[in-house]
Amino acid sequence: MKSLKIAICDDDRIQASIIEKLIEKIAVTKFINVDISVFYDGMTLKDYYRCHNSFDIVYLDIEMTRMDGIKTAQHIRAINSDVIIIFISGYENYFLQLFEVEPFRFIKKPIDPPKFEEVFCKAYERIMQQPIYFTYKYKKMIHKILLRDILFFESKGRIVNIILNTGDKKEFYGKLDNIEKNLCNTRIPFLRIHQSYYVNFIYIKDMSFSKIVLNNGMILSISEERQKFVRETFLGILGAEYNG
Repeated sequence: MKSLKIAICDDDRIQASIIEKLIEKIAVTKFINVDISVFYDGMTLKDYYRCHNSFDIVYLDIEMTRMDGIKTAQHIRAINSDVIIIFISGYENYFLQLFEVEPFRFIKKPIDPPKFEEVFCKAYERIMQQPIYFTYKYKKMIHKILLRDILFFESKGRIVNIILNTGDKKEFYGKLDNIEKNLCNTRIPFLRIHQSYYVNFIYIKDMSFSKIVLNNGMILSISEERQKFVRETFLGILGAEYNG
């Protein structure tokens, strides 16, 4: 499952550390995988972003010595118009300048932890609502399906069936190994429970060592050689520990 990639940019190292610890605490309680990078000036973040363009959320201080937060945000927006930018500052006299870079929220210092968590959760909700599509080719046509609508992929010989949460089924020629490779870093986690099944974690209701039960009541077998891996991965997504 892809981690939520977050950048923190604040030239006050103590404040940067406070923000990082708040995010880590929220991530643990909400079972969210996060990958946090910390920058101590806007210039460094700008140069990094220009090469990688890899963050989902960017927390920006406004007043910094090497490139302020607004100029940094302008450079980021020029590369990516969708990244969520959250300004954190002790000063409120920048509101008019902030409109240009379309920030998601403004958090005032000193940081209020409940308010910070509220903003983080709203940002995460916005990210998860962004559509992700699975595309495939069948009968010389390219098709796309919302990934969140897929219950599971089923392999039958050279055919892959896409089972949807509506009960519909689509098919195309392909290999489940290739699908697993292409989807392993998406925000929506899938589990390879069997040579023939690649299942959307969102729709798993119950699980034992040998089978899973989906929200619609369907039961799928977990192959014997995958049972330990599936259980470890399942609990890992939930943030729990595997005890054998």
